[in-house]
Amino acid sequence: MNYDIAVVGSINMDVVAKCGKYPEYGETTFANSVDMLPGGKGSNQAVSAARLGKRTCFIGAVGKDSAGDQLINNFRDKNVDVTHLIRKEKFGTGTFVAIIDHSGENTMVGSKGANEALTAQDIERAFDAIEAKILLIQMETSTVSILTAMKIAKQKGMFVILDPAPADGIVPEAFQYADLTLPNAQETERITGIKVIDEESAQHAAQKIKTLGVPNVIVKMGSQGCLVYQNGQSTLVDSLKVKALDTVGAGDCYAGAIASALVDSDDLVAAAKFATVAAGIKVSRTGGQNAIPTLQEVENYRIANRQ
Repeated sequence: MNYDIAVVGSINMDVVAKCGKYPEYGETTFANSVDMLPGGKGSNQAVSAARLGKRTCFIGAVGKDSAGDQLINNFRDKNVDVTHLIRKEKFGTGTFVAIIDHSGENTMVGSKGANEALTAQDIERAFDAIEAKILLIQMETSTVSILTAMKIAKQKGMFVILDPAPADGIVPEAFQYADLTLPNAQETERITGIKVIDEESAQHAAQKIKTLGVPNVIVKMGSQGCLVYQNGQSTLVDSLKVKALDTVGAGDCYAGAIASALVDSDDLVAAAKFATVAAGIKVSRTGGQNAIPTLQEVENYRIANRQ
């Protein structure tokens, strides 16, 4: 089957607790609300790409449990193809717990579950059956699944976008198979040893990442925007000025939007501007994956604000 974007990655059930202030160490406090929401970096990115109008398939794994049933149904509701989503007998569905405080900032802890059980054979079978223009991948599944997917994608001529997240999961070997990588400041420091504090430090970091074999780099700097580095040139793209209500999944929305834009154009700066709007809209409202904007919402915002 042919797709615009194939996403290989994690899929989790997120337990999201919203509280007035982040609890102190050892403290018990009441939350304003606790919700169970579809999550996982790969899942969020696939939904983002699909909501932005691209034919998207997801390659990953869940357990044979009720959480897995709910996540598969959620994908179907959001027009993500689940033909190549695998159900694991001996592993539960990945689960993460997020605490969100009054500022919208989030802290998460969880278990990979079935995500860690994704094998090279699982990936090979899926790629035998698909063609796609872009592979979008992160680092929340097994190392062998990440490297296998990226190697096969390169062989098949796909444009490979690596979101090197979370920082604890970074696999250095993967960079040589990526055409574009999208680290945030924390991930950039983990990869390069350079603390990103401004445009100059971001550029130095991007140059160092290029030596790992990645020709294109976007360093995300939060409120300072992002630095796009390609062909030895860097461009700073400003952030969207919004009141952040919920930052969970913002980076994933950004990655899905970058992939979506690059399906239609190879203009990386334009793609970064498009993704900045999509992620800005996402953080300005609550609702998990339902807060990810549609293509029409992004275009309407850009027209209204001349973005």
